[in-house]
Amino acid sequence: MEICVPHGVKVSAIVPAHDEGPTIAGVVAPLLSHPLVDEVIVVDDASSDDTAARAAALGAIVVAMPENGGKAAAMSRGVAHARSRIVFFCDADVVGLDEGMITRIVAPVTSGAYDMFVGIRGRKTYWTNRLLHFTPVLGGERALVKSLWGHVPRSYKKNFQIEIALNFFAKHFGHRMGITVVRGLSQVIKEKKRGLWPGLRQRLSMIADILLVSWRIYVVLRLRLFARRNRRALISHLVSRG
Repeated sequence: MEICVPHGVKVSAIVPAHDEGPTIAGVVAPLLSHPLVDEVIVVDDASSDDTAARAAALGAIVVAMPENGGKAAAMSRGVAHARSRIVFFCDADVVGLDEGMITRIVAPVTSGAYDMFVGIRGRKTYWTNRLLHFTPVLGGERALVKSLWGHVPRSYKKNFQIEIALNFFAKHFGHRMGITVVRGLSQVIKEKKRGLWPGLRQRLSMIADILLVSWRIYVVLRLRLFARRNRRALISHLVSRG
């Protein structure tokens, strides 16, 4: 995919991380060496391991959270510290990240073709996303303009709800979205990282977050917006009739 990127347009890479010492170097290193990345901000979400030390040793900017606030809170902290108008979020537990993958996700936004571009990992994850109906749904690797982040209400910037919230409000406010399948990029599963039961609890918590925000946005919020549009149409009709 050849995309013309305007000279000087770069991104701030934001990596929310909690106890990701074993994988953080494999994420930070290719980001630091990428020509479109201006800075790499690792938001250490109160890790108990050496995640922050490893990231700092490589040359990343490390922002420490005073207590564990979850993925979305770490992302927000990263956006607040980012100096570029475009940000690239990348999970800290991915494996196989390389320059080509970063370019495929970042360049469509730096070129101005899209306001948000999402990388979906591999074939199985891609079809899971399609079956869930939201397009795109779960993709931790995404580039977007900071103004889009600002359009997501604070009440939706919670834990794993943030990705679906970004999808919805991007569409709602007319931002241009794109998606690509990134083959060769994988993720260390939670059960392997945290242990079977802690990892399973975290997975169930993530699923609960996704179901909750899906209900809040695609059912409750849509009904409210529909009712609001109908009220406005009725008022406009009544006014026009005098």
